[in-house]
Order: sequence, then structure tokens, then C-alpha cells
Amino acid sequence: MAKNSYRMEVSRSSGGPKYYLVKDVRVGRRKAKVRKYIGTRPLTEKERMDYSRKYALELELRAVRKKAELAAPLFRADYLSEEEVRRIEEIKYMYSLFKSLMTVNEVREYEKNFEIHYIHGTTAIEGNTLSFEDANALYKEGRVPQGKSLREINEVQNFRKVVKYRNSHRGPVTLSFIKGLHALIMDNIDVESAGVFRRSDDIMIVGRSERVCPHIFIEEELKTALTEYYEAIKEKKHPFEQAVLFYHRFEAIHPFTDGNGRVGREVLNYMLVSAGFPRLLFLGGKERERYIDSLNMGDEERYREMVRAFADLLFRQRTEKMIENAIKDMLEGRKGQLRIFDFMK
Repeated sequence: MAKNSYRMEVSRSSGGPKYYLVKDVRVGRRKAKVRKYIGTRPLTEKERMDYSRKYALELELRAVRKKAELAAPLFRADYLSEEEVRRIEEIKYMYSLFKSLMTVNEVREYEKNFEIHYIHGTTAIEGNTLSFEDANALYKEGRVPQGKSLREINEVQNFRKVVKYRNSHRGPVTLSFIKGLHALIMDNIDVESAGVFRRSDDIMIVGRSERVCPHIFIEEELKTALTEYYEAIKEKKHPFEQAVLFYHRFEAIHPFTDGNGRVGREVLNYMLVSAGFPRLLFLGGKERERYIDSLNMGDEERYREMVRAFADLLFRQRTEKMIENAIKDMLEGRKGQLRIFDFMK
């Protein structure tokens, strides 16, 4: 938060002047402000700074909600309601505020902790049996768990390279980027097919009845899906909704022999982050059942229900209140590093 991000404003009426602490808000060309009444006399510079600290949380949270109100009407959505769009935008701006308040070391620790939760979840969905503790020790310290297959170990270890590759990528999602993700995800697991689109149609999607795209059309279908996604973004279709729709389309195409889920979830989160949203976690247990059910909704062309299921996932993981509490802790001078589940319980 900038040191002088608030200004003073006076309102004059028959009852005398009233002074407010004001934060200006802007989204695109839309402008607004939020303000806090502080009294009937002007403040000294020291008093203004004191009041700025005192009311920082209230003003920042009100500014976030005002930004969401300004931003929501800028988008068109085919399946999300106006209220759902507003809530998603509020989470986006709340998350942006949260990240802006973190120190460099906190951001680094936050990203590291999120990554291991994500890696454990995205591999567990595909049947990897490493516990979170084992995956954490393997990913962070290189400590190999006993009694696990080499494939399971490599599935986790490969994400070291995946994370570096994904974080270094700039620009839109391309076929080359998708193939690069797959090559790293399947490294030391299936060397022959790593980074290569499948050449056979004799494949089933576990837990789903959807038939995959014939292999001769894979590249064409993916190019079309990517083109239509970016055209929709230019046309101000809502990025969250479009990312979910692309993700379902990617999984229906099923471009690889194996590893489609892990690659697809990476692409989905890359699209979300590129649009300013927080990444989604995909976990095992009941969350896995919900995840599979949501994709089945798309297979049955129940797109409204599918998109809303993913929105519900965002709402459960990143509720405004959870992030608000984390921001409050930070503004009140909390010491030490943050933990991902401090605000994702």
C-alpha cells in the first residue's frame, strides 16, 4: 500500500465543513472513491498519517468491493450470473491486495507452500499415493519416500521443472507451451510420448463417458480452441468463465496418451493467473469427486452447472472473508511467514 494512497476531502454544508479520508478507485475508465468521515476540522500531516494507518483496512476493503462493482459490468458472461461475476471480481481484487501487502520473502514462501499443496493435489487426482508429507519432503528436500514406485516419485519431482518452465513463460498459451508442459510432466515416465500428441484413438477418459477427439484432428482442434478463447477475451467475455470452458474443451480433446489432466490444470491456472485471478487447488477425496462431476456436466453440455461448479471451487478456497482476515493480520503487524492454509481452511 502506497504511503500517501489516501487524500483529504472536505464537504461543506449548512452544518459546517466535514472532513473525509478518501481513497480514489479506478477500473479502466471508470472512476469512483471510498471515504471515511474523520471530523469537522482539517488534520495536520501527522494526524492524516495516523488516521491513514487506523482506517487502512476499512478503506482498502471498501475499495476492493468498489472495484468489483466497477469491473463486473465490463464483462459479458454466458453462464455466470451478474452476482457471481461480481463475487469473482471481488476475490480477484482482494487477492491482488493481499499479494501487494506481502514482503518479497513472504511472497516466495507463500508461492512455495501453495505449490506443494497444488502438486500433491494434481498428482493425487491421477492416482499418486504419496502423502502430503512425503510429497513435501520430496519436492522441497529431495527426500525419497520408502515403498513408492519410481513413477510416483517422478510424478512429483518433475514439477520442479514444470514450475520453472511455467513461471518463465510469457504471453499467450500456445501449442508449443502445451507440449512443453507435457514433456516435463511425463519426463522419465513415458519418454516416447512426452511432449507428443497421441497417434491413436484407442483411449478412454477415466471416470467419464466422453469420446476423445480423433487423433488426426487434435492439432486443428486445439488451435481452434485457443483462437476462440483469445477472441472471447478480446470481446470482453469473462476470463474465469472462458478459462473453465477452454479447460473442459482441452480435456475433451484429450491430446496426449497420458498426463492430460495435469497439463490441462496447468493451462487453466496459467489462464487464470494471466487474467489476475488466484490459482485453483485440485485436491483428492470429495474434492476429486466434485471435480470429475463438474467435467461430466460439461460432457452433457450442462455448461452453466459446470462453470458454476468451478466458481464454487473458487469461492470455497478463496472466500472474501478468508482473504480479508489474512489482510487484517498483515496490516496489524503479524510476524513471520504466511502459510497457505492460514486463509484456505
